[in-house]
Amino acid sequence: MRALVIGGTGFLGLNVVDELLAAGHEVRVTRRKRSITALVRRRPVTLVEASLDAPEELERAMDGCDVVFLAGAHYPRYSLDVHASLEEGVRGVTNACRAARAAGTRLVYTSTIATLGRPPAGRVADERDRGAVAPEGSVYRTVKWWMERAVDEERQRGLDAVTLLPGGCIGPGDLRVGTSSFIVGVVRGLLPWWVDGLVNIVDVGDVARAHVAAAEIRGLDGYVLAGHTVRVPTLLRRVARRFGGVVPDRELPVAEALAQSLADEAEAAPTRSRVPIPRELVDMAVSGQRVSNARAEADLGFILTPLDDALDRAHEWLKTFGFVPKTATKETSNERT
Repeated sequence: MRALVIGGTGFLGLNVVDELLAAGHEVRVTRRKRSITALVRRRPVTLVEASLDAPEELERAMDGCDVVFLAGAHYPRYSLDVHASLEEGVRGVTNACRAARAAGTRLVYTSTIATLGRPPAGRVADERDRGAVAPEGSVYRTVKWWMERAVDEERQRGLDAVTLLPGGCIGPGDLRVGTSSFIVGVVRGLLPWWVDGLVNIVDVGDVARAHVAAAEIRGLDGYVLAGHTVRVPTLLRRVARRFGGVVPDRELPVAEALAQSLADEAEAAPTRSRVPIPRELVDMAVSGQRVSNARAEADLGFILTPLDDALDRAHEWLKTFGFVPKTATKETSNERT
């Protein structure tokens, strides 16, 4: 199989590249001028310059490919401008979908469980709850919902596509420290507060293997890869027990947490600096719910790495690359909740 990975220089995309190579497939990876390519250059892949804003570059990159993985679409860094994020996100996804449709190649699109709506009373959420209505009150969830709809619209025009909806991925390769930031925050004692809610955590390797499986079968048009469902304080305490660190003793009510994270982003945006708890993570916790992986388990062979093992893999990688201290020990943890 000849595969193109859009976003292969990023966290999930890099892990998809590794799974493709392990299975013996030929891999191309798109890069932009500002892409960090240090990790992917260590792999036997072909790098091609292509941007989601340049349809002609995408068409050239897809030429001769059997499958395209869109694992690097727009990710709103701040929750401050929904209109600009919507425009950028939908435009990029639409360009990739149309290029794949023109090339006659299959598209595997990475979305998020954040696009799921609430299930009827009496069952957990699953693929049937891919929302008919866009979420409100969250830039991240809204933008991702409309991007997913763009794929659905192109599918109705003949695109061969499958959409995967993972939970929060942790594991090796997270150079930008996305979901893994909660591990760094606890171990380094950087979290100023927490907000209660449910989050879904999944090992990135499990998600990457499901991507490769989705490229090789013709099943349904969407699969949930939620991972483990866990409450926020339980997850933070688990990290502190395993790796040391501090769980903050300050719990914010939902309304205050939403406002505080947004204020922190507004202050950070001019210098594009990080905030301790982004609004997106608050939105995910507040809207979190129990989600079933059953359909992906049956069709894709999706097998979950145990949560403690996934945390260990992520922590080891973060330690190796200096995001957390190499000398941290479980015995010195200071758990304050």
